[in-house]
Amino acid sequence: MATALLDLTLLATDTRVRGIGRYLAELATGLERALGPDPDPTLTLSFLERVSFTGRAVASSDAREAIARVTASPAIPSLRWSWNERLGLDRALGRLRPALLHQGVPYPTPLRRPRCPRLITCHDLVPLAFPAEYWRWQSGGATGRRLLDARRYRSADHLIAISRATADDLTRLLEIEPSRISVVYNGIDLEKWSAAPSRDDDAVLARHGLERGSYLAYAGDADWRKNRDGMLAALARARATSPGQSLRLVWAGALSADKRARLDERARAAGVADAVLLTGFVPDDDLRALYRNALGLLFVSRAEGFGFPVVEGMACGCPVITSNRSSMAELAEGAALLVDPERPAEIARAITRLSESPSLCQELSQAGQARATRFGLERQAEGTLAVYRALIAGQRP
Repeated sequence: MATALLDLTLLATDTRVRGIGRYLAELATGLERALGPDPDPTLTLSFLERVSFTGRAVASSDAREAIARVTASPAIPSLRWSWNERLGLDRALGRLRPALLHQGVPYPTPLRRPRCPRLITCHDLVPLAFPAEYWRWQSGGATGRRLLDARRYRSADHLIAISRATADDLTRLLEIEPSRISVVYNGIDLEKWSAAPSRDDDAVLARHGLERGSYLAYAGDADWRKNRDGMLAALARARATSPGQSLRLVWAGALSADKRARLDERARAAGVADAVLLTGFVPDDDLRALYRNALGLLFVSRAEGFGFPVVEGMACGCPVITSNRSSMAELAEGAALLVDPERPAEIARAITRLSESPSLCQELSQAGQARATRFGLERQAEGTLAVYRALIAGQRP
């Protein structure tokens, strides 16, 4: 029986609360569900929880327990995790002897080529696509980043891209052959992310001082690609268009002190300081309640490998305003209002359309829920398992 080893050790870092952490946890859960309780005579799963720089490793066959253990302790520094992987992974694989290793990120590259096929997930190439915004000469600049990414991704036996947009970027920016890439969309647990109201929804709204339909929801960081200034400018325009409109932007996400201060500053400059509510990190139960009761989800990023909030918001019945580019248009496909993220006036018009048309909100809510069914954990798991089986059999997926 062949064993596919999914590396969950990244969940020991603060990445556990970001999109990549969500990807790993949801994938592990979906894979375990897909194989079911009955043993598969051809394939079994193992989940890597810990690797030391000496090669000592802990792996489990139970995804839920593995995730709980890895995330139970305080987050370790990413640099420590990275060097443990680089130095110890080869020895760990020698002891565990999997038929396949799947890493959810391309870094760190092991010092020695693994003894089994190595599958890597590519989430996005945003820093490479926008070097002026993300890389300076001190870190090697655009050339250094391109060489680093080329080494990372070309060292893998095969790649999973989480969207067609990401797959196209791998080919366009790094000249990776399409035959070495499989597109497997991210998945969400549709039993949890749903429009069905919870008994706790009212309590969540009360906790944040909100009323149904009185706010736009956003979940994420505040870096350049997330288009912070575009959202604030659009909010200011939408409020000015309807003087009686008291619409707010509820910003859910764990922001650093510097980013929070900068966001406050930019909100004051845009004239919407009193209209932006920074909740900090919120658990998924609260986030689902915020989505279900919002006027709409505002997610007008400049580029995304996938964009979890778009799918999560649609699944929760929240009308979505998102960008007409990158993976976001690919995910929404007729179930959201698409806008140019570089045009605040266009974003503002979309906001106004939602606030003035309950019928449009209802239409988008229904279309979004239907569209979200394409991104369930089951489909993600089935696609990933198909890649596992092909690679273990020595075939191209």
